[in-house]
Amino acid sequence: MDIPAEPDVSDVPRLMAREALQQAGYAIEATSYTDNVIAIQALTLGTADVAVASLPVVMAAIQKGAAITVLMEASISTRCLVTAPEITTCSGLNNRQVSVPNLISSQTLAFRRYIDTRCPGTNVEKVAIAGANNRLAALLAHRTAGAILDLMTLIEVQRADGPRYNLLSVLGTEFPGLGGASVVASRAFLDRYPDTARDIVREWLLATRQIQDPAIVRAQIEKHLGLTSEQAAVAAKAYLERKIWDVNGGLPDGFIQRNIDFSVDMGVLKPGMTPAAVEDRRYLNAVLAEIGRK
Repeated sequence: MDIPAEPDVSDVPRLMAREALQQAGYAIEATSYTDNVIAIQALTLGTADVAVASLPVVMAAIQKGAAITVLMEASISTRCLVTAPEITTCSGLNNRQVSVPNLISSQTLAFRRYIDTRCPGTNVEKVAIAGANNRLAALLAHRTAGAILDLMTLIEVQRADGPRYNLLSVLGTEFPGLGGASVVASRAFLDRYPDTARDIVREWLLATRQIQDPAIVRAQIEKHLGLTSEQAAVAAKAYLERKIWDVNGGLPDGFIQRNIDFSVDMGVLKPGMTPAAVEDRRYLNAVLAEIGRK
């Protein structure tokens, strides 16, 4: 299972699911990948069974023949466009550099759409830097004028003393309905271990429902991320207010098609892909039939 070396708050359900599966007797081999593309390569090669990846990257890999599929949504996008103190509008990014996770992730595509719609004609140089902390370091060192950061990193930056960095957009809010992080599995793993896949989806979904309670999510943030009680409380409030996690696993009707259309429009996919090629709802539907919808 793909477990990030530096998890953020959006990863809490994944960490809770791993713990529950281990308690149930599963031996979970956790592997950390610095980039979505590497995680998908691991799924394709059989060195990983389940991972979390950005939906456009997953769909592009499927269109190129990768035998992988989406099981459920992990979270909506928590990425934010943050700029240096002197840049207060997107037009101020003209001929400046902004660090992004990679060139085809959902947040990068949303950032491109943001520039196109909010300040057309603005020329922004996108610099791929893996890891939110690395992108933050580049911003603080004045190597870039802006950065795509996760919500928790933004909260910490805003709480710190010193120059006030600007939040230009919360991309998941700016473009609702576009995919953030998806739970992805190799088809070979699903064919071989369907019961295990169902158990993974069940524990992930149960964890997502548990952390709708502010006290529980705060405690889990402290436990899994090592934040102070104060930091955890701030993070819990921010993530719950934005409804980062879907208690029914996401993938509402029309969701995948909407994201296919967006990715085609942005030049990441060729026309012709169908939702059936991207998602396999059998496991999520089976778990929802067992535990009920909310």
